Amino acid sequence: MEAFISEIFCSLQMEGSFIGYPAAFIRFAGCNLNCDFCDTKYALVPKNTKRDDEIYKIISEFNTDRVIFTGGEPALYDDFMSYFIDKYGNYIYFLETNGTIFIKKSIKKFKHIVVSPKFFSINEEALNRYKRLSNSVEFKFVINDESEIEKVQILSDKLDLYPLTLQPLFDNAQPVEKYVKKTKMLIEAFKNSNLARKEARLIMQNHKVIYGKQRGV
Repeated sequence: MEAFISEIFCSLQMEGSFIGYPAAFIRFAGCNLNCDFCDTKYALVPKNTKRDDEIYKIISEFNTDRVIFTGGEPALYDDFMSYFIDKYGNYIYFLETNGTIFIKKSIKKFKHIVVSPKFFSINEEALNRYKRLSNSVEFKFVINDESEIEKVQILSDKLDLYPLTLQPLFDNAQPVEKYVKKTKMLIEAFKNSNLARKEARLIMQNHKVIYGKQRGV
């Protein structure tokens, strides 16, 4: 079976509940959204396909038993993910998705799913199904100013999107010092918000701070 693949690499998971663990990242190409702040725009247009056995050969050379499907938008490849996980069951599988498309075939095959909703394209039905049917799920919101903390709270309370993670948006065009300053401001706002009493936390976009625009890391 084949799928459009942008890149495959081994790195540390630097976001969410499993931060710090090594993992093989399989980045699908193609997405149903086109976010202004997307840091993987090179993966938006499908170009090259790989067979499942080619992918497996690559990840088998990595020193990890964890696999993260990311994108692009991996939910576009529900059939492929279900097939791959069933065929290569010697790995622990994770998923990163924008939550606009619900995966019917592979939903129960992931140890953990990170859903990252975008305010301009909320699919409440899909988010509700991820919440109810995933083995383990968390919701991640990228924020850029204090007002968005309240927006996250309102939406999360409405749909019960907990546990959740807030991530201050890192702009590669700006110096790291400016990002740290903005993050400090958002930390203080978060501490004083109603989310501070919820199952919510704030984590920097560590991978972007460390590697910038570098790919395959």
